[in-house]
Amino acid sequence: MDQKTNLDRLRDLLAQTPPGRIDNIRLLLGLLEPCWGKFAGSGDEAMAPHKLRRMEAASWNPPRLVFVVERHGGTAMGSSRAELQRWTLDMEKLTAGCEQVGHRQVLPMQARLDVRPLADEIARLIVSRTDDARLKWYDDGRVRLVIGKIIPADSAVKQTLDGRRRRFRNALAGLLEGLGWRVVKANVYEQVE
Repeated sequence: MDQKTNLDRLRDLLAQTPPGRIDNIRLLLGLLEPCWGKFAGSGDEAMAPHKLRRMEAASWNPPRLVFVVERHGGTAMGSSRAELQRWTLDMEKLTAGCEQVGHRQVLPMQARLDVRPLADEIARLIVSRTDDARLKWYDDGRVRLVIGKIIPADSAVKQTLDGRRRRFRNALAGLLEGLGWRVVKANVYEQVE
C-alpha cells in the first residue's frame, strides 16, 4: 500500500521537473491543492486551496515553485479589474509568500466622466446664487455642495467615485476662483470680499 502523502507526491513531481516553466498545471494543481495548508503563509490574503484553480504562469526554480493567481475580491466589490498575485512556495521550508504583481481588466471599465460641463453648470448656479437641490445655501452667503446629488454614490465603485468627485471639486474650485469665490473647506465655498 502506498503511504506517500500528496506533499510527497508533489515533491516527487517537482524533483522530476526541469527548472523553468511548468506546462502541466493540471497535474501540479491536483497535488498542490490537497496539501496547500501545509505551507506556512498559505492562508495569507484569504487564499483558499480552491482558488489555486486560477493558477497560471507556473515555474519551478528549485527549491521554489512560483505561480500567478487571478484574485476576484475587488470584482466582488464592483471593480472591473482582478488583482494578480504572485505566489512563491519554498518546498524545503514549506513556506508560501505572496506579492501583488498587477491587475487584469476582466470587465469593461465605466466611461470616464468629463467633469468640466458639470463643474461649469454648478459654478454658474453658485455665481448666480440659484436655488438648486444640489446646493445648500447658508444665511451668511456660503454654499455647500450636496455632492451626493451631483455625483451620486451609486454611480460608480468607491475608488472611481472618489476620483470623479475629486476631479469635479478641483475643476469647480478652479472655475470659482476666477469668479471671485474660494474654497472654505471640502464642498463649502464663499465669495471673496
